[in-house]
Amino acid sequence: MLWAIFFATASAALTIYLITKVEYKYSELQYPGHLGGTDDLLDVNHLIKSKPDAPRVHLVEAWGQRWKRLRTIVSPQFSNNSLKRILPTINDSSRHLVAHLGKNLNKNEHINIHRYYQEYTMDVIARVAMGVKESRQWDSEYPEILRGIFDRNPREPFFLLACMMPFLKPILAPSFKWLAKVLRLPASRLFEQIESAVEERKTLRDQGIVTNDDFIDLFLDAEAQIDHKTEGALDRKDVHVNRKLTTDEVIAQCFVFLVAGFDTTANTLAYVSHFLTKNKDVQGRVREEIDQICTTEEITYEQLNELKYMDCVTKEGLRLHPLATIAVSRVAERDCEFAGVQIDKGTIIQVDAYSLQKSKEIWGEDAEDFVPERWMNATKEQHQAYLPFGGGPRMCVGSRLAYTEEKMALAQLLRKYELVDAEKPQETLDLRGAITISPLSVDVRIRSRPNSN
Repeated sequence: MLWAIFFATASAALTIYLITKVEYKYSELQYPGHLGGTDDLLDVNHLIKSKPDAPRVHLVEAWGQRWKRLRTIVSPQFSNNSLKRILPTINDSSRHLVAHLGKNLNKNEHINIHRYYQEYTMDVIARVAMGVKESRQWDSEYPEILRGIFDRNPREPFFLLACMMPFLKPILAPSFKWLAKVLRLPASRLFEQIESAVEERKTLRDQGIVTNDDFIDLFLDAEAQIDHKTEGALDRKDVHVNRKLTTDEVIAQCFVFLVAGFDTTANTLAYVSHFLTKNKDVQGRVREEIDQICTTEEITYEQLNELKYMDCVTKEGLRLHPLATIAVSRVAERDCEFAGVQIDKGTIIQVDAYSLQKSKEIWGEDAEDFVPERWMNATKEQHQAYLPFGGGPRMCVGSRLAYTEEKMALAQLLRKYELVDAEKPQETLDLRGAITISPLSVDVRIRSRPNSN
């Protein structure tokens, strides 16, 4: 069956999630989750699952042995050591963000700060993934291309048919790709730019010029010819991972990191900024923490990790506004029963993250309110019910990079400026989106703070 099941009751959704959140041993891993000691498996959602022999597949749509291979290669790029290596780039981009915001200092007109954050997050990911040497905020076509991808109408025919009838994907996907190329739609244009960048880098490498300072070089280091038809589902006996990528896979990984690194982090910063303008006491407490910990001009990785209250603020923003709930969707590979619900093979399961993260049963009577302090003593159940980056083996690989970018931007911004409401404050945000949920606009004004540097 291809019907979708939405668990609107928080306890039922949490039960399903907990079943997939058991402890794993890689030697026993059945992708993407070995469920409660049974042989019932959950597979990636049909809407994004790739064909086994598709040449250009990224981490999000991969499955089985191919997913494990890609995840093994990609994961080291987001380790603590890797984040420390790219921190100067994030620091520099954050300073450019603050400089651009400073152009609106003490003006009565409000700005849409979401756009500034999009420029910032695109700047960071373009520099660390594509090797762009200098900050190009407000001087790059990437943000406009990416906005075209995320602002697509969820009711467009191809997207609507794919959601209603996933079994048509083999027909719809190639048709859409052909149409995108003919009409030069945003996704097609982005792929063209990445292809050009990868080919240019391969030419430089042929000439003996290797810098190893971005994702392209690091992925090309793992380049090899691979027969995808030999890659099947994971099993307990298959623990060896071939740490190689094809050229098409290098292009696909760069694509997904540009896309994922652009919108989700910018949205989080925009939501948090909205809450900070509405909660002056919270903004003041964050600023005090920044002043106490970030005492050097160059903010260090260790200082960011000490910003515990800022962690609480960011998590609370994401709790109230989960970003890409498709990250917690799966498909049953076998008939099974969970939480008293019979689930047939092929059934799409979409955990209702919105209800789960705002459940009064889990979060208390103030579940709808912005209360960062709740994270100082969060229960195990609350941590398990928090799913902005998904969970289990397929949890977002770039979550630590996202948190680092967010904390760096907020630290640089709030130790110099103050965020205040627009002259006509927004009581609620106008949200839209298909792949992710984004605010149409987050209106704020930039003010000097006393004794700012």
